[in-house]
Amino acid sequence: MKKIEIKKQYLEGDEYYSNKTDKKTIVLHHTAGSHRPDWVFSSWDRDRTKGGRPLRVATQFVVGGKSTRDGNTDWDGVIVQGLPVEQWAHHLGTKNSNNRELNEQSIGIEICNYGPLVKSVKGEYFTYVNSKVPEEDVIDLGKNWRGYRYYQKYTDKQIESVKFLIEKYSLEYGIDVCKGMVELFDTKQPFKGLSILEKQQFLNQKGYLGLNGKILTEDGLNGGNTKYAVRTYNDADRSSWGPFEFNKLANHGGVGIWSHTNYRKDKFDVYPYPPLIEMLKSL
Repeated sequence: MKKIEIKKQYLEGDEYYSNKTDKKTIVLHHTAGSHRPDWVFSSWDRDRTKGGRPLRVATQFVVGGKSTRDGNTDWDGVIVQGLPVEQWAHHLGTKNSNNRELNEQSIGIEICNYGPLVKSVKGEYFTYVNSKVPEEDVIDLGKNWRGYRYYQKYTDKQIESVKFLIEKYSLEYGIDVCKGMVELFDTKQPFKGLSILEKQQFLNQKGYLGLNGKILTEDGLNGGNTKYAVRTYNDADRSSWGPFEFNKLANHGGVGIWSHTNYRKDKFDVYPYPPLIEMLKSL
């Protein structure tokens, strides 16, 4: 694992929660903004509720990118940390009853990137804030994903830095990088001919949970928790971009590596960028 420097720019103490929590997931995001990670943390330091209280919305890490305005790469791949990894802030924004727990147990990584783009009649590409992105920084996915065909590319250095963070903190916190969205790249259908006990063992190995939110009891009985876990596995989208879609297991507290899009259908971060997919498959 290539070592990459992590710069620290900690948020004010009231901008995140100071209680230490066990980490079970790593969640990938992009900022829907420009290339400067230091600006992201500065904006989080300023955000407030209507009543003037800190929002406590942030991720532990933000990875800088390439400027779409002038091509500057000084921040490309630079990692900035804004709060201690063992502490937490809100970054998922689900409407689940377990939303706090999902945020507490996760390490959030943001990539500086605008996300979906619109192509004009003149063949130029624009962000949702109407800023222009050079064609060399645009990926044409070939078909729409969540309503958009064109996206700003994640840079090679950004992907390298994200991989570094995943490898470093999955090792430190015992997070299985083969679980979560990464497991969904496996398109095999393994249940044919398996006994109930073998199914339970397989599902536990892959990180699936019963209806009670716990690993399955390996007792060979086809109870409600086992049936729920089997349904969750069978219902998972394993198509080419399926690992990036809304996922019941992620929302139920499944461990491993996830995308923000696994938790919410209205998000675009992170999108199925081919080099990112290859990096995730290599974990």
